[in-house]
Amino acid sequence: MSWEKYAYEPHPVYRTITQEDAKLILKEKDGEKKLREALQARGTKIGLERNDPYNHGYEPFHWKDAEELVEKNDAILISGGNRSGKTEFCAKFCIKKLLEKPDTRIVAFHTTHQSSLQTQQPVLYKYLPSELKGRKIRSTIANVSYTQKNGFTESTFIMPNRSQLWCMHYSQDPRTVEGLELDYCWADELIPKALLDTIRFRLVTRSGKLLLSFTPIEGMTPVVKDFVSGGEVTEWADSELLPGVNMAAGPKGKMPYIMRGHKEKTAAIWFFTLFNPYNPYKELVKRISGAHSSDIKIRAYGWADSSVGNAFPRFGDDHIINHADIPTGGQNFMVTDPAGSRNWFFLWARAVDGRVYFYREWPDYSMGEWSLPGAKLDGQPGPAQRAGGGANSIAEYKRIILDLEQGEPIFQRLIDPRAGRAKSMDGREIMDELKLGEDGLWFDQASGAKIEEGVTLINDMLYFDQHKPMLDDNKPRMFVSDACKNLIYSLREWTGADKEHGASKDPIDCCRYVIQEENLLVSTDMVGSKGGGAY
Repeated sequence: MSWEKYAYEPHPVYRTITQEDAKLILKEKDGEKKLREALQARGTKIGLERNDPYNHGYEPFHWKDAEELVEKNDAILISGGNRSGKTEFCAKFCIKKLLEKPDTRIVAFHTTHQSSLQTQQPVLYKYLPSELKGRKIRSTIANVSYTQKNGFTESTFIMPNRSQLWCMHYSQDPRTVEGLELDYCWADELIPKALLDTIRFRLVTRSGKLLLSFTPIEGMTPVVKDFVSGGEVTEWADSELLPGVNMAAGPKGKMPYIMRGHKEKTAAIWFFTLFNPYNPYKELVKRISGAHSSDIKIRAYGWADSSVGNAFPRFGDDHIINHADIPTGGQNFMVTDPAGSRNWFFLWARAVDGRVYFYREWPDYSMGEWSLPGAKLDGQPGPAQRAGGGANSIAEYKRIILDLEQGEPIFQRLIDPRAGRAKSMDGREIMDELKLGEDGLWFDQASGAKIEEGVTLINDMLYFDQHKPMLDDNKPRMFVSDACKNLIYSLREWTGADKEHGASKDPIDCCRYVIQEENLLVSTDMVGSKGGGAY
């Protein structure tokens, strides 16, 4: 390779040696030798990168972060701005995994066969090691044949170590993936939700991993929601094009960079366009100058706002505390929202020194999610709604409550006002049924105020000035234990758009019944005692 060809070639990473640089170097001892060595080093780096990007290509810092997330998780979403390098990262990652371990099996999906030929397959070929490019390789094992016109022969290639990658597309019959057992799947751009669910099963046998990469031009699609709904942003990065507060619970001048998913072993990372030095970033800035902030978020930062905002935009990590840090003392409240064929939802809260701490829920996360991301804005029912068969008897619900409380004092119990007055088969109201027996539990009707009033009160309790230090005079008045994962998910995702049928509504109802209770922040000597398990 002739380094002279690349010595003066412009490069976004390796600084050009200017005439001024050359003059200064030539003034030094052995200046001519030093200048030639500097030019040779630069030209060699650029030449090697051009001819063998797999072994010698420059990798931006966020590629390492993404690779670490893949290693730690089973599924990762890579949402990127325009030309942020997400496709380049995924292609090189796939080639790396094919070479690392014999018999590795990978499927790479794109929108159509034509888009696979034009967009995905050229990048996969680019990152093949130089010894596997430029010629047809056919042996009893290896088979690597690529042309710019037709892509890889039969849309697949096999490495000398028997590792194989198949190039597929979303317009194919989903049954084409049935029977495959995969180590990795890379789905580029907007994968249909049904196909995504099928692929997940194909990854189970070999403990495979899923990579999704795309720019969310179509906004908060079901696939995006599946990853980010209920997630926790663990790292933020500077957003120079959006210097204000871009997320209700986020810091000023920042956009999400890394998120821990609501589902176990899932994560998301956002590739900002600025992170890719090979991208003409200034041109993007010109094109989106004056655009709406939602468009800038998509094009420059890979972030899609939900078309309908959640009801509690200020709820965030600052409101979630370690369960061991829930204060003792105070007054305990217990609330339930009875349901017919699904499980009732229970919530416990503690009022201490003017603040409310939600410290227990049932069903908890050990029984599964109460609600999941879905096509509807407030999600779809999760397994916890039917865990144990659902629709327990009133006697069984009483047993569950008492077993969880283990004799702890309950200042007041509250029940959904309409459900509490519903009558059982023998004509008794549910509230009366709950009082029966030695283990009778006395419930008061929760507030019948409008949902909107409860939402307003919760938001008021969540408020604090995020731009000032969180001290005693600047703290939220409502906190949630990290053990209450179903409540946390609902507070993050519930919009109210699905009204009475919202899958994530029950935890919200229980939460607002507590917050709307007039006895919430009064001392015990101001309220008369009640028998039957509450006082």
